[in-house]
Amino acid sequence: MFQVSKRTVRYDLDAIDNFLKDNNLPQLLRKPNVGVKFSPALEDEKRLFSLLNQSNFADYVLSQKERINFIISELIQQKDYININQLADMLKVSRSTVLKDLKKVRNWLSSHGLELVALPRRGLKIIGEEKQLRRAAIELLTETVDIYRFLEVFKESLYFSREELFDGYGAKLFKDIDIKYIEECLKVAERELNIVFSDAAFSGFVVHIAMAIKRIKLGKDIVMPQEELESLKITKEFAVASNIAKMLEEYYNVSIPIEEIGYIAVHLLGSTTTKTKNIQDENWMEYQILVHQIISLVSSNLSIDLSKDKQLFDGLLEHLRPTVYRLRHDLGIKNPILDEIKLNYKELFEIVKISLKPLEVYTQKSVPDEEVGYFVLHFGAALERLKSKDIAKPKILVVCGTGIGTAKLLSSRLQSIFDIDIVDAVSYRQAKEVIKEKKVDLIVSSIPVREEDVNVRAVVVNPLLKERDIRRLENYITRVKRKYDEANKVEEIIKAVEKYADIREREKLKEELMKFFEIPSIHNCERGDVQPVLKDVLVEDTIVLNVEAKDWEEAIRIGGELLVEKGFATQNYIEAMINNVKKTGPYIVIAPGIAMPHARPEEGAKEIGMSLITLKNPVNFGNKENDPVKIVVCLCAVDHSSHLKALSELVQLLGDKEKVKKILEAKEAKEIISLMS
Repeated sequence: MFQVSKRTVRYDLDAIDNFLKDNNLPQLLRKPNVGVKFSPALEDEKRLFSLLNQSNFADYVLSQKERINFIISELIQQKDYININQLADMLKVSRSTVLKDLKKVRNWLSSHGLELVALPRRGLKIIGEEKQLRRAAIELLTETVDIYRFLEVFKESLYFSREELFDGYGAKLFKDIDIKYIEECLKVAERELNIVFSDAAFSGFVVHIAMAIKRIKLGKDIVMPQEELESLKITKEFAVASNIAKMLEEYYNVSIPIEEIGYIAVHLLGSTTTKTKNIQDENWMEYQILVHQIISLVSSNLSIDLSKDKQLFDGLLEHLRPTVYRLRHDLGIKNPILDEIKLNYKELFEIVKISLKPLEVYTQKSVPDEEVGYFVLHFGAALERLKSKDIAKPKILVVCGTGIGTAKLLSSRLQSIFDIDIVDAVSYRQAKEVIKEKKVDLIVSSIPVREEDVNVRAVVVNPLLKERDIRRLENYITRVKRKYDEANKVEEIIKAVEKYADIREREKLKEELMKFFEIPSIHNCERGDVQPVLKDVLVEDTIVLNVEAKDWEEAIRIGGELLVEKGFATQNYIEAMINNVKKTGPYIVIAPGIAMPHARPEEGAKEIGMSLITLKNPVNFGNKENDPVKIVVCLCAVDHSSHLKALSELVQLLGDKEKVKKILEAKEAKEIISLMS
């Protein structure tokens, strides 16, 4: 790994042992033909971190890479110029060494859209857009701080401060920033938005805000286009960001400009959450349509129907919202397991990548492989679920510190090896809450878990589930599985009875048999809500063909009136649909020639309903990709979920080119009804 001889490594290990011995810490464990290990107790580990934080350049010779990182870190922290001699003194190296390092510093900055300028008698300074500079600074920090190790240690002890985990760069960069206070602000944001950030997103956000305060103190503010700011102001996240800004202003005695509040709102919108209790967004319907389109494309390309997997739909819907904001604002995301995903899901990765075209059209941005990887994990887990039989199985809770992505991979690997049910995949901070609500037999975690806190057996494994992890899990799962086998025998008896007789009360019969065989009760299956289908909500009275409309607004009014006449919506709903287009843009044009106007349920929706009109002369909505529009489907929904089955069928109908052609050629509403049938 270090491109040195074995002898050099042995000398280094001896030096480490001497350091540990001098500080009364446990020595390295060396096992011939196996390897070297360091297993300190938590108290020793904390003391070791403290000792390492106290180290200075007098104890340590920096490598070139470390010098480069240090120079970039110093340049980022300067309000004005810094000269080469100052850097040489700080690094305890010669001026010529710094000059050599500066070539690589320039290259690194250039690759991040920044420029290093040098002025005679003044020194060096970074020039570039503030947004780019902050992104580069955070990348530098995550390069030098092992965020995943940091999360592991943080989980081992909830009172362990993140401040103790920053190395020299981070500690120096944030020496005047109270990290714990920023964490408290983010917990307030979670409560107000009714969400929980993944552990990695939470830690990343702490760094983002710390960096913003640092730069504001240096008089460096972010710049944000006015129209972008205006579109953010209508979001709940902006209101919460304003509240965070107020708390930070009072605590740090700084003035936070409105653009900075917008930037915090963007990060709130772009941060991965492990749980979102409800979708409250202006574009909620677009996201639902996008998810249906993506699932339909993947299903078509795999020749496997995944449209009935509610867990897949909900998971993608939750994942999509922050993804859209990350893509639109070029926030980027790290995917530490991308190589493993590409290796384990080679064919699926390519299929998902081409199936994300609707998302690229919607955001006007290409989807990078890091983002594709996380979508692949959702579909990988869905394919594993298809293999499972409908029988009672051990209930496993997956806990992961680095967010949904790694949790999905671990869940998928578990389901491919063991016959189990994954109850949920959550962050450490949520584990207790889930255990209160759901029956959990075993926790499988990628980070240490205190069993006494959760009262459930926990097994810590590598997210990729190595051979030794599988062997350990086999023992625990086999024990749990025995109690389920008896319950499954009862299920087999009921199935045999069903072949020859009608069962009036299936669940009650199961209960009686369980009592008879003295089998402890196993969890009930989740029952899905009954939802109307497309033919229930798009009826003959709400279909009008070959309509004349002078523009998009009139087309929406005609479609909206059909909903009002049928009693599905009020007149206010029509205005809300039009205002929605004016406010959020022509994203309602979901496919070439097809628009789907809608508004929020509280803006005048009375019942679930749809209207469909075809236009004699196509009209433009302002969507370059999909204009002109020939079919307008107005939709009203009374909540965020009861219309999903009908919407799913509509997306399938409009995704079929032959059927769309028949809709456009239809002379009577009955022809559309027969197409739905």
